[in-house]
Amino acid sequence: MTKNIAKVWFSLVLLVGFLGAGALANPLFIEDFESDLSLWTGKNNGAHNGVIVADPLNAGNNVLSFSATASGGDIFTIAAFDLVAGQQYTISFDYLGLPSQIPGGSGGFAGLSQAYPGTHLWYYGTNSTSGAAPILVDDGQWHTYTYDFIAPSSIGGSIHLMFEDFGYSTASVAGDAFFDNVQISTIPVPGALLLGSIGLGLTGHLRRRRAF
Repeated sequence: MTKNIAKVWFSLVLLVGFLGAGALANPLFIEDFESDLSLWTGKNNGAHNGVIVADPLNAGNNVLSFSATASGGDIFTIAAFDLVAGQQYTISFDYLGLPSQIPGGSGGFAGLSQAYPGTHLWYYGTNSTSGAAPILVDDGQWHTYTYDFIAPSSIGGSIHLMFEDFGYSTASVAGDAFFDNVQISTIPVPGALLLGSIGLGLTGHLRRRRAF
């Protein structure tokens, strides 16, 4: 193997590691709740119970909480994200749930909704109510959660992010769920990028060979 070919393959190995780390993800929406809730709306495009409060663990940071419990979604992104068939997406957010949650289902829920609301999918929750599978931990500490998906046909090609402090029963207490650093991004297909890079690398090598 010549030195030039070795350099090409070494570059490709570095590229694979770079892609594996998700460094080329393309953010479509970022929210840190440091200013206001102008990017959000309520059910049926009306009022919502979302409020910006001080982080319980860091008074210098603002986060999302709720002044009342709800069900079927409470706060929704005004913007709708048009999903491309076959495209992979990732949603990430930080969640803190107080350990005083009522056993069985109160606390934070996160999902995707077709409208305000509409056909929707709960992808995270404090229990499996409404099909939420991964469980959010209510231990008084911040945890980061991610959800990777390919455009779900069950809710259509355009979605809104939605959050709520779920009203499991009349005993549910509002304000015990907090969200921060919400982001939705597209994830490039590693195979396509890798093949393109291989082609470019080999083309460059052949051009150098022809130059001699």
